[in-house]
Amino acid sequence: MLRLSLQDIGGLTSIAQRFKLDFDDAYQYGIAEKFDLEIISFDGDFDRTERGRRTPAQLEV
Repeated sequence: MLRLSLQDIGGLTSIAQRFKLDFDDAYQYGIAEKFDLEIISFDGDFDRTERGRRTPAQLEV
């Protein structure tokens, strides 16, 4: 389980505003940024971000 520190949480507002994300999407984006993770989601909101996303169907099995 991954989580953000209190200092990291302070940056979520700017992430949410910059990419027009709601809180939970901004939190997931913040986790992906901090831990250099790829975002796998059905949520097209991440397409507006610098990291983008892949759908579960795009994963190799």
